[in-house]
Parts: sequence; structure tokens; C-alpha cells
Amino acid sequence: MAKKGPEGTTARVEVLSGIGGGLITGFAVGLSVLFLEKGFVAAQERAVWRANVEIAESIPGFTPGGRPLDGMHFTGKKMKGADFSGLDLRGMSFRDAELLGADFDGADLRGADFTHANLETASFRKADLSDALLLSANMGRAEMRDIGSMRNAQVNKKTCWPPRLFGERGDIAAQVKAMNWYDDQGNIVKGKGEAGPCPDWAAG
Repeated sequence: MAKKGPEGTTARVEVLSGIGGGLITGFAVGLSVLFLEKGFVAAQERAVWRANVEIAESIPGFTPGGRPLDGMHFTGKKMKGADFSGLDLRGMSFRDAELLGADFDGADLRGADFTHANLETASFRKADLSDALLLSANMGRAEMRDIGSMRNAQVNKKTCWPPRLFGERGDIAAQVKAMNWYDDQGNIVKGKGEAGPCPDWAAG
């Protein structure tokens, strides 16, 4: 019990202040623990999602849903209708992947590896494919007329382009870098590829 009078009032204030401070501290600690628990759960969910994506062979209609894709690769995966629009995909591997109808509009694909990937009917509006690897890739019906850049993108004789693309975007032929390709007899064949359709794209 606090004493009466001025001294008692002071003591009472100190007691109440101590109780209030304790309540505030307890609330703050509890709130911190709650945020930590939520953050831990979110981190676990992201880890599970990434693991599932990495082991899956086929993910039709794939979309990251705002999750980061850093450190991931999509080599050999079947991802028909995937949505990669507007994402930072620099240096990522899509080697041998099946990406029919995939949306890469506005994506940063600098240095991405699409070697031998099936990109037929994919869309690349405003995408940046500078330094990308498009060796033996099938883009026979892809939307590439509004592509942003293909500066130093590597292509070869087996790269399949949309019909009339070079006529509509003559600058693309000047931007890409033609690499050597070896035929069945071991002869070096150099060229920027052929206009689609390319039904034998998987043979090279």
C-alpha cells in the first residue's frame, strides 16, 4: 500500500508507472514475437514453394506471384503459358525448356540462356534480350516485333525466327551475333538462323 500525502502520491505514481511500463514492454515483446513468427512462416512457405518449383518437370501456367526468383533456374522444364512479364530474369537458365505461349513482356532477360528452348508463340514485347543465348531456339511464331533490345544476343543457323521479322525489324539482324554451328559431318555452318516454321528445331 502506498502512503498517503505527498510522499504517498509520489510512490503511487511510481508504482503505476512501473506497471504501465511493464505492460508496454510486454506488449512490445509480444508484438515482436508475433512478427518474427509470421516472418518465419512466410520464409518457410517461400522455401517450400521454391523447392516444389525446382523439382517439378511440368508447371503449366506458372506465375511467381510476387515471389523472388533469384538463384533459380528453369532448365528443361515444361512451362506452357508461364507469366514472366516485367520480371528481372538476368542470367537465368531456360535451356531446353518448353515455353509455348510464355509471357516475357517487359522482362529483363539480359544474359538469359534459351539454348534449344521452345519459345514458339511466346511474347517478348519491350523485353531486353541483350547478350541472351538463343542458340538453336525455336521462336517460329513468337511475338518479337516490339522487342526492346537483342544487342549481342547469340544465335546460330538452327535459331528459328518468326516469318517476316527481319523485314519488319531490320535492326534485329544487325544486333544479334551469329555463332558457329556444326552439322552432322562436323562442318562449321554460320548464320543467323531461318524464318519459321521450323518443325525440326529439336534436332540440333
